[in-house]
Amino acid sequence: AVRIKALAAKAGIESISTEDNQIILRLFEGIHFDKQKLEPFAMVGVKIGLTQLRLNYRKPSNTWQRVLEEMLER
Repeated sequence: AVRIKALAAKAGIESISTEDNQIILRLFEGIHFDKQKLEPFAMVGVKIGLTQLRLNYRKPSNTWQRVLEEMLER
């Protein structure tokens, strides 16, 4: 959890929350995700918006912790 928080802070993430079996990452106002950089994550079920990412953590094939860390490192 500490590693994810540190990566999130470095990436400009304002909040990480859960809602309807999804982890939601929201950016600080005025910052946008680079959709091109994150496009490969769409293949594992990540929904990519300008200011938020949504990752379903209930999908059996989804190793959400690893995916979350990889997204934050980009």
